[in-house]
Amino acid sequence: MKVKKDGVRPNVAKRILFVTEAFGGGVFTYLTELSNQLVNDFDICIAYNLRDQTPRDFESFFDPRVHFIRVNSLTRSISPSKDLRAFKDLKRIAEDYKPDIIHVHSSKAGVLGRLAFTGHYKKLYYTPHGYSFLMQDSFALKRALYWIIEKAEALTHSTTIWM
Repeated sequence: MKVKKDGVRPNVAKRILFVTEAFGGGVFTYLTELSNQLVNDFDICIAYNLRDQTPRDFESFFDPRVHFIRVNSLTRSISPSKDLRAFKDLKRIAEDYKPDIIHVHSSKAGVLGRLAFTGHYKKLYYTPHGYSFLMQDSFALKRALYWIIEKAEALTHSTTIWM
């Protein structure tokens, strides 16, 4: 794709990069509806990883113009090596795709995405779809750690979208 010297892409729709590791359930439904509504006005790309809840034929739920990039390193569980890999993968995807807007979904993608993209993109949005520190099936210390992480991430230059 040609880019003018001023950095503007001629005759190209603005690009939105959605990022989620929670590609199932409510997040899947939300991204399906949002992407299918926006695809007439924006170029849409979804960086994701599969979950047990992800429909096998998930692409059939989306308009055929929506692009997908699977990020195997983006997992639900905390793994320093995979998380570092996911951080690097997300930065590379954004460098290659050159989005105008980045919208991260779920706690894990929210943390990694806001770390990877803050300072590089003026339009960075985060929709938590539920906070990890509210999970009652986790130990209090683990919930406290999640709260501290979310509190620190709130200092990034992103906008949180509440649902």
